[in-house]
Amino acid sequence: MGHISGEGRYQAALFPVMLDELVGPDAMVRVIDAWVETLDMAALGFTKAQTGGLGRPSYAPADLLKLYLSGYLNAVRSSRALERECHRNVECMWLLGRLAPDHKTIAEFRRCNSQALVAVCAAFVQFARREQLISGTTLAIDGTKIWAVASRKAICDAQALELERAALNAEMDKYLQLLQDNDARDDATIPFAGNVGKSLKRLQRRQVEIAQEVDRLAQSRSTMAVRTEPEARVMKSLHGAPGYNLQTAVDIDSHMIVHHELCSDASDLRQLAPMAQASARVLDAKPVVVADAGYANGEQLHTLDSAGITAYVAPCRAVNNQGDGALYDKSVFAYDREQDAYTCPAGETLTRKGRHNRKMMVIYAGASEVCGGCVLKKQCTSAARRFVSRHLYEDSLQACAQRVSARPEMMKLRRQTAEHPFATVKYQILGNARLLVRGIRAAAGELSLAVLAYNLKRAVNIKGVTWMQQALQV
Repeated sequence: MGHISGEGRYQAALFPVMLDELVGPDAMVRVIDAWVETLDMAALGFTKAQTGGLGRPSYAPADLLKLYLSGYLNAVRSSRALERECHRNVECMWLLGRLAPDHKTIAEFRRCNSQALVAVCAAFVQFARREQLISGTTLAIDGTKIWAVASRKAICDAQALELERAALNAEMDKYLQLLQDNDARDDATIPFAGNVGKSLKRLQRRQVEIAQEVDRLAQSRSTMAVRTEPEARVMKSLHGAPGYNLQTAVDIDSHMIVHHELCSDASDLRQLAPMAQASARVLDAKPVVVADAGYANGEQLHTLDSAGITAYVAPCRAVNNQGDGALYDKSVFAYDREQDAYTCPAGETLTRKGRHNRKMMVIYAGASEVCGGCVLKKQCTSAARRFVSRHLYEDSLQACAQRVSARPEMMKLRRQTAEHPFATVKYQILGNARLLVRGIRAAAGELSLAVLAYNLKRAVNIKGVTWMQQALQV
C-alpha cells in the first residue's frame, strides 16, 4: 500500500467562487473586520481618513489597521512580513479584499498614527465596558520592561562622551594646523584641502551632537544615555540594554488590560498613582488596586488616599539592622501626633531634630544626657543618643500595611492576574519582546497595537466569535 499522494502542481483546480468560503466562520479575522468597521477613523485621528481630490488615491486606514491587528495576533509584525502575508495568506486576502500594499506604506501607517493607535486601544476598552466584559471593581497594576530598538552599543556615559570630545578636539586641531600650514605656503597647495574642509565640518557637527548629548544627560540626572534613542533608558532587568517600562492595569475578573502607559522610568515607585487615577477615569469609577512592593511609595499612597482609591501594596520597609538587629526597632517607639514626638520604651521623649528632603524623612532624637544615663541604652543604641526616622507619609504607609495584613490573599490575586497578560503580550504577540520603532511616542503606538490584539483575543476566548460579531453589529 502506498502513501497518500497529493494533486499534481500543474493540474487545474476550481476554487470556490467566493473568497468568503475559504475563511472559517470562527476565524479571528471576522472579529477584526467587524470591530474596525464600527470605528470612526477620522475622529480617532488617523491620517488620510478623509480622501483628497487630487493625486493617487491612498489606502484606507481601516484596511491597514485590519492588516496590523491580524499580523500582531499571529506574531507577524514587520512591514515586509505583512506585505508577504497579503500575497499568500487567504485570511489577509479576505480581510483586505485582495489589496496588497507595499511594505513602505504599511510601515508609514504605523509610524504616522501612533496616537491614533492608542485611541483605538482605549475605544475597545470602552466597548468591553459597555458589553460588561470588564467589571473594573479591582485592578492589578504591574510593570514590565520592553527592549527598545537601540542596542547596547548605543549606550554612553559622561566619561565616554568627554573622552570622545577630547579626541575630536585633538583631531580638529590637527586639521586646522594642516590648513594653516597650507595657507602659509606660497609655492604649493595641499591637493586634498577640500577634503580637509569637509572632514573639519563633519567633526564640528559631531562636536555639537556631543554637547547636546551631555546636556540631555545632565537634565535627565542619569549616568548613562542612549545615543540613537535618547528617550530610552538603560534597564538593569534587561541585562543593561536600552528599553522602556510598560505599565498595565488588569481587570481581576476578565484579565483584560483596562489601561496601559509607557514610560522611561527604570523603577515603578512613581507609577502607582498615575496608573490608578488614569484607570479610574477610564472606568468612570474608583476601583480597588493591588500592586507589588515595587510600588511601595508613601507619597503615591497618600495621593490615592486623598482621591478615595483603596490600594493594597506589598510593604517594603527597612528594619533596624544596627547591632546585628539586637537593638530596638522603631516600632517599639510610640508616636504622639499632637506633640510631634516619639516616646521610647523607657518613657523618655524623642523630639524633632530635622528633615531629610530627598528621603522624605523626619528625624527625631533623644537628649544625649538622658540617653547616656538610661538603663536600656545597651538595648537601644550604640551611639550617644537614639535617632528615629518617620516618613512624611507614614500614616498612608501604615494604613496600607494594615490592609494587606488583614487581606493577604490580595497579593496572591495580584500574581494570578498581572503576570498572564505580560507573558501573552511579550512572547506570543511581540514574539521576541523587542520593539520595531524608535522613540517613546512611536513605541506607545506599537504597544497599543499589542495590547489591543491581546484584549481582542481575550474577549473572543471569553465570549466566542459569534457573540463578538453580534455585539459589534452596527
